[in-house]
Amino acid sequence: MRFQRGFTLIELVVVIVLLGILAVTAAPRFLNVQDDAKDSTYLSLKGSFHSAVELFHSKWLVDGEPDPNISEGREGDWGYTIYDLHFNESGYPRIINTVQSCEDILENLLPGSSLTRDDYEKPVPTGDGLNGNMCTFKFISAPYNLTYSETNGDVTLSKRT
Repeated sequence: MRFQRGFTLIELVVVIVLLGILAVTAAPRFLNVQDDAKDSTYLSLKGSFHSAVELFHSKWLVDGEPDPNISEGREGDWGYTIYDLHFNESGYPRIINTVQSCEDILENLLPGSSLTRDDYEKPVPTGDGLNGNMCTFKFISAPYNLTYSETNGDVTLSKRT
């Protein structure tokens, strides 16, 4: 009686082929983990910025919806401020070319963020300079744009193609 010890050559080849097929189909999924992590980082930034804008607006509501254009008896050189930021009639951070830039809004609302001005191109506000302005932050190391609208505090993240 003969006892078989080990595997035959055919069995080994079949196992190696099956492992190769699994590696070819599964590897691309695991290689995209870095891209998924980068996507998650920018989605998290968008969520944090949106939450900060909403907290700013909530503070304005709690303060009794003050008029942004009255400076008498209030702090600041130009009207009333919340978190060192000026606001518009709707209670959202206001974009004012000479007083308060897009970068000021982002930095004051997210003071502990690791995001720096080197991470995005200098945003150019769009609008008439008084009302309805928008800031678009175009990130350098990722194909994303983060847009803030002072009209309703809307924060959007879009992927560039």
